[in-house]
Amino acid sequence: MGKRGYVVLGLILTLASVFLVEKALTPQPAMLKGIPPVEPEGFLSPEWVAADGNGARVFLHWRSVPGALAYTLWRSGDPDRGYRVIHMSSDTTYTDRNGLISGEHYFYQLTATDSEFGESGFSETKCVELAGSRN
Repeated sequence: MGKRGYVVLGLILTLASVFLVEKALTPQPAMLKGIPPVEPEGFLSPEWVAADGNGARVFLHWRSVPGALAYTLWRSGDPDRGYRVIHMSSDTTYTDRNGLISGEHYFYQLTATDSEFGESGFSETKCVELAGSRN
């Protein structure tokens, strides 16, 4: 195989890897309907350390979960439904600045993902009210 063949093969393998990782990390339809994922035995849900609003930002911090590879942060304007993924990362902190309105309540939940892409149950719901008057 010539140099060009190796380059093409490398591109194909890279694209396949990206597709597989994206597919594994994309929330499945059951999760989007608010049905908690099945928690692998012994794999804990994340616990909140702090959630506080300041101006047009919400600062979020949670404890690391033993065995967690990544965390998925969900947000809604209603505590019982409408949660959407807003962040996925291995970090245990996040500052939400996206589309927040002063004076509104925001509800957050977390899930953790292990190295075999098993997902924990949802954390407790955290409510944050952004101080200020509504526009």
